[in-house]
Amino acid sequence: MVQKVDEVLELIGKGESETLEFKRSTASLREAIETSCAFANHRGGHILFGIGEDGAIVGQQVTDDTIKNIANAVKLNTDPKLYPNIQKIEVQGKTCILATVEESPLRPHLAYGRAFLRVGSTNQKLDREMYEYLLQQRFNGYGFDYRVQPGATLNDLDADALYEFVETANSVRNLNENLLLPPDVILQKLDLLTEKGITNAAILLFGKEPGKFFPDHFEIKCGRFAIERGYDEIANEKELGQNLIQNFQSALNFVMASIDKASVKADIYRRETWEFPMGVIREAVVNMIVHRDYRQNIKNTVEIRPTHVSFYNPAQLFGPAITIKRLKVLHPSRPGNRLIAKAFYLMGLFENWGGGTLKIISETVASGKPEPEFYFEDGMFRLVLLR
Repeated sequence: MVQKVDEVLELIGKGESETLEFKRSTASLREAIETSCAFANHRGGHILFGIGEDGAIVGQQVTDDTIKNIANAVKLNTDPKLYPNIQKIEVQGKTCILATVEESPLRPHLAYGRAFLRVGSTNQKLDREMYEYLLQQRFNGYGFDYRVQPGATLNDLDADALYEFVETANSVRNLNENLLLPPDVILQKLDLLTEKGITNAAILLFGKEPGKFFPDHFEIKCGRFAIERGYDEIANEKELGQNLIQNFQSALNFVMASIDKASVKADIYRRETWEFPMGVIREAVVNMIVHRDYRQNIKNTVEIRPTHVSFYNPAQLFGPAITIKRLKVLHPSRPGNRLIAKAFYLMGLFENWGGGTLKIISETVASGKPEPEFYFEDGMFRLVLLR
């Protein structure tokens, strides 16, 4: 990400291009939002406010509200919502704004109801054929987890975790993979390693230190609270920052240890039962991991409160096929991260049938609890289990 003044000056010196646009001020914010859409639908890029069309550094007045207003305007006027990185920078004694937009795994994006693509130094309206092609790519899973992570090597992956995964998949799904194969060959067979490099999914699933590449993009924050609202009285908390498979098991253990448990005398041995079936909690944690939007630097959270347990994560519903209402009936499976979903499927934890929410509902109700509640607002999904 461009941050240093000399890097910004180097950008300015190259002039407007396929990945760079100048705006004299935020008075041209609507055009800048269209450019954000065009960048996201293509290769990504930078927008510099406070720079004339000829590259002259003119600067502009910038406050904290200016940054917030740009971010909100981009979010409110794009669909799916875009979250550019926006920062104030000083260039030759003048204040400017640098907005960085990444190539999006959720393209095509719309700005003010229209799709744009960056062509040279201009924004062109996306034709119907290209729009439908990009849309098909999105639905087929060519998303964030498929992308190659620059700088990542096989040394960044935990080979023991990979082989343990394969052993589980061989047993659960009859993967029938040879455990004597080297890690790179196994990764290639799982589509986690391409000729261009190691994918984001490989780092997230088997990385020794995923936080090295995705700070605040994959962690799970778990907390048990004695109060219904607020965060002042925490009975127990834990932040999980290992790979996704380890995070899944740790989050599941945290919830099961935090909810009520009863011991019932059976014929010979005592049998332990929890207030929510383990299958419900397992499904909730898996969905939170598989369906989250890994572009956003927002942590997943699990909260155990006196009256409810909630699972909260950034996500996309991929409407109109998936809506909150359709989560309660039979619906297609639309995981935003196909490679991550495939890994959890191979471990027997994800079914790829779109029935996860139905299982959560049916098993919760069968256990005597109220029907679970689902919410989606401002790019955040929330599942609430009522205690």
